[in-house]
Amino acid sequence: MDKNFVSKSVTLFFIGLLFVLALYMLKIIIIPILLGLLLTYFFYPVYVKINKYIKNKDVSAFILIFAIVFAIAIPLWFLTPMLVRQIFESYMYMQKINFGELFQNVFPSLFNEEIARTFYVNINNILTKLFNSLLSQGSEFVSNLPNIILQGVVTLFTFYFSTRDADKLKDYFLKLSPFSPSTERKFIEEFTHITNAIVYGQFLIAAVQGLLLGVGLYVLGVDNVLLLTAMTMLVSVIPVFGAWLVWLPVSIYLITSGQVFNGVVLFLYGALIVSTVDNLLRIYLLSRKSSLSTAVSLIGIIGGIYAFGLVGILLGPLILAYTLIIVEFYRQGKLDDLFKPN
Repeated sequence: MDKNFVSKSVTLFFIGLLFVLALYMLKIIIIPILLGLLLTYFFYPVYVKINKYIKNKDVSAFILIFAIVFAIAIPLWFLTPMLVRQIFESYMYMQKINFGELFQNVFPSLFNEEIARTFYVNINNILTKLFNSLLSQGSEFVSNLPNIILQGVVTLFTFYFSTRDADKLKDYFLKLSPFSPSTERKFIEEFTHITNAIVYGQFLIAAVQGLLLGVGLYVLGVDNVLLLTAMTMLVSVIPVFGAWLVWLPVSIYLITSGQVFNGVVLFLYGALIVSTVDNLLRIYLLSRKSSLSTAVSLIGIIGGIYAFGLVGILLGPLILAYTLIIVEFYRQGKLDDLFKPN
């Protein structure tokens, strides 16, 4: 057997083994690393402005991270106990509501006594399962707290070093990339458009809608404002869904419970302000080029949640959209154009 062939085979085997071991070692923290890189992309313009005055990369990156952690940790510290309490209070309160009778009063032609009773039982079962699921998630969160803290530290370390050395990191990946310059520009352009569409077009707008509805609920004196605000932000992130899934049922409940004025005001506020601000902000924040297909976004979110948990809400659409870029090159017969010439 050729000695040179054996030598190359052994070398390739050990190189492959090193890569496999490295991937196995990093698989637990690959998601926190990706999150750190995404945070760098999102907050890098802020870092540049800070560094413009500080003139020190390490200090600027540290100030940015400290400000972000402080801005997130302080509200969580105070609001989490309130949110947990409101979840318990809402569950106990909804257990007392006869939803069958309520809907029978609103839609008498659709709900007879038997259907109303069945509806009531099913709604109670759904609420019980949902609450048990929340309790299970809460206990799982507590049991996994050391692992979550470790992943958070990895995210912050990645965020710090990738922000501080963003220029070097970009040059390194461009030199490492096997793609042609035109393909690299295409990917960077698509990455910017897609990421902006998800970060600004979904998460930021969802946060604004949630806060707007929360303010309206607080002014009208509705109970459990924090819980309803969090629910609005969550459903507003998911395409096809929207803030109406929260303000519409609450409006109906207020009207049927005798608070007609508050219910009508909330209905008009939700329809004319909360749900329309989506379109206004989308026009202001996003260019037409940065629009993301609703189908891709929805499938990406669902698949991302199954694969990565809550983080998948962000990563799922990104991964699917970038994969479709490769598919589009193949469809156009330009797959060879992806790579640099030899």
